[in-house]
Amino acid sequence: MKKSTKKRIFTIITLFAFLGSSVTYAIMSAIPSQNQIQANWRAKLAIVIYGELYPIPADVGVTNETRSKLFTINSDGIIYKTGEESATLGEFFEIWGENFNSTCILDYCNNENHSMRMYVNNVENFQYENYVIKNGDFILIDYR
Repeated sequence: MKKSTKKRIFTIITLFAFLGSSVTYAIMSAIPSQNQIQANWRAKLAIVIYGELYPIPADVGVTNETRSKLFTINSDGIIYKTGEESATLGEFFEIWGENFNSTCILDYCNNENHSMRMYVNNVENFQYENYVIKNGDFILIDYR
């Protein structure tokens, strides 16, 4: 093989390697990681209905390229908050478009056979929709 042919092959391989790494970098940069999310804090919300974990959908509070002050990215139950003002659990449910107050969660309301309890960081909490969410909170709402 001639020296000029080897040089061309090497140049072509180098060019494809560079283009491939550039495309890979561009794709990876477009996907936000947990560290790239612009949020003041994160809290975890878990809803249990009759012993089953109820899914909290991805993209609550996200429309096109805008986000509400409370939003989710994945269906992992992590709520993110932007802005400086405080936010209540009731505000998150309003943004989500779901029912939540001291007697009802989603379509499940307290009655003589079933009731709801809320725990924040493993301590029962009676503030329900008025609870001001804090960074790092683990909020469990249990209806049975």
